[in-house]
Amino acid sequence: MGVYERQQREKKILEAAIQLFGEGGVHATTVSDVARKARISKGLVYFYYKSKEDLYLALTKKGIDELKDLFNKSFGKTKEKTGLEVMSTLVEGYLSFVQEKPVFHEALLDFFSLLPLYQQEKDRVSPLILESPYFTKLIQSHHDLAKLGIKAISMGIKDGSIRPDLHAESTFYTLWSMMIGYSKVTGSISLEPTDIKINAESWKNGFLKLFFEILKGSHTPFKSQPIQGKLF
Repeated sequence: MGVYERQQREKKILEAAIQLFGEGGVHATTVSDVARKARISKGLVYFYYKSKEDLYLALTKKGIDELKDLFNKSFGKTKEKTGLEVMSTLVEGYLSFVQEKPVFHEALLDFFSLLPLYQQEKDRVSPLILESPYFTKLIQSHHDLAKLGIKAISMGIKDGSIRPDLHAESTFYTLWSMMIGYSKVTGSISLEPTDIKINAESWKNGFLKLFFEILKGSHTPFKSQPIQGKLF
């Protein structure tokens, strides 16, 4: 079998898994389901992906690679953009990624949630995960996302668009945790509780206001268009 044919079959299986995991969830989806969706035998799925865990980690790696590409594109032509502008593009790109590709984002969060256990009690991590070549690749490459964010903040500190008293590494990880937290809470906010004066628009406005005040300082606050139910 040629390399191209192998790559195409792997792609076909992964595309089927992405659709099924997104529709029914990982736990409810079986390898047999993926095989039927891809219109190939179950045995052939196992030839390319050794387990459902291996397949899910392949999906996770694809998701992180796509998000990394999005972060890279945030820089554009760096001579024409400040570090703050890069961070603005980066955070908007991330929020769009969360909305448009939820199965990738959930896989990313699942991987991040697994890391403390992997570091502290590796023997409790499933061997099917540890044996996956995609898990090894993820361990080696997941910091690439943070490196790009740190690069943007460092650039902004240097060009004066971001306050100079910030530590680039700790600042990005703080903002990264805010971005992830925002994405997880948005669903709850969207329910628009009657006894809490907030909605999805005002929540996003308030989040971005605080996000950019961290980078620029409160003396130059982030400005957004007035909207009904504005939080700040």
